[in-house]
Amino acid sequence: MKRLISLILGLTVLFTFISAGCAESGSDTIAMVKVPVDAQDMRLAQCMVPQGYTVTPRLDICGDTRSVTDPLGLAIIATSPDGRIMMSYEKSNAYIQIVSSTIGGKTYRTHTDGKYDVETMTMMAQYMQPAAYAQSYLNGVFPGVQMTFAGSMDLSEYQPYLQKRAEAYYRDLKAPHPEAVGVNIDGVAINAAICGFTCEMNGEAYNIVVGTIIEATQMTMSMSLLQGGLSETEVLWSPLCTYVLACPASESSSVLSAFEIFMKNTTVSDQFTKANQRLANELRQIIVDGRMGSARNYSAGVLSDSISSGDSYDDERFTDYIFDQNDYTLSDGTHVKIPTSYDYVYEGDNNVVYFSTSAFPEPGTRLTPNR
Repeated sequence: MKRLISLILGLTVLFTFISAGCAESGSDTIAMVKVPVDAQDMRLAQCMVPQGYTVTPRLDICGDTRSVTDPLGLAIIATSPDGRIMMSYEKSNAYIQIVSSTIGGKTYRTHTDGKYDVETMTMMAQYMQPAAYAQSYLNGVFPGVQMTFAGSMDLSEYQPYLQKRAEAYYRDLKAPHPEAVGVNIDGVAINAAICGFTCEMNGEAYNIVVGTIIEATQMTMSMSLLQGGLSETEVLWSPLCTYVLACPASESSSVLSAFEIFMKNTTVSDQFTKANQRLANELRQIIVDGRMGSARNYSAGVLSDSISSGDSYDDERFTDYIFDQNDYTLSDGTHVKIPTSYDYVYEGDNNVVYFSTSAFPEPGTRLTPNR
């Protein structure tokens, strides 16, 4: 894949007031720590943050806004020692947009944003492109803060790749399934965006960066009923993952470099993903059996059981779609992803990884990319 134009340069263009005078003097070396993310005594995810940052996870099991197809939620928030810089990750949730729904030519179900659709056990929300979703998401993270859109990176060269992924997913969904009689998959879309915003918080000018990727499937269901013909078109869509950086405008542009590494290496474990899929399948049966009251406690047990076998991170993440990166193996056997623009990568003590575009005094063992 062609190398993405440097994320750092691209975001600096968005925030032209981040000038060369803001950069740290003497070295472009960055030191970050690989941190396991635990909640309720379970290893759920991993992240990579600058030294000294505090990492706080938030686990959501069958919460009020979770869908039955995506019952597990996880947010990871990393904050700087002075609390002025925040990097965050949030796992996907599923939403539904009811485009049209009729029985015998009369309206059956109507779409209402923010309403929970009890038939599909999914929150209703109008489908949004990634840039629009980014702004909507920030309104929830920073309520009452006026955000000004500063621009977005040009990811058009990666759209053909995303389109191929969507087409492959479309072919999988179109494969015949007995339970899918009367259901037609109209189309699938996968889109990504990295957007910049400016705002003021606590009397200080801030830059906000949001990266997200959204998957959407439109399907039409039709069948004959005693009341007449049923016809319904829905858009099922999900922000697969969303990353946010909030930092003062006066901070060094190296914060953007650290955020790029955070995006590349922060994700839930494969065990967490599989537990989510297992819960989705078994919760559907619980609902059918009328045992919804016990669903939340049951889900917690399934989650604990599913991820007790260890942690791995081979599943795709946001950056697998659009970034050029090298994979490195650390001494404990785990992996980290570093942009190909950094030629000097070292592992130090206590899971600290150092990387730079230029030579610097060796702080540990130099790593070579896996090929």
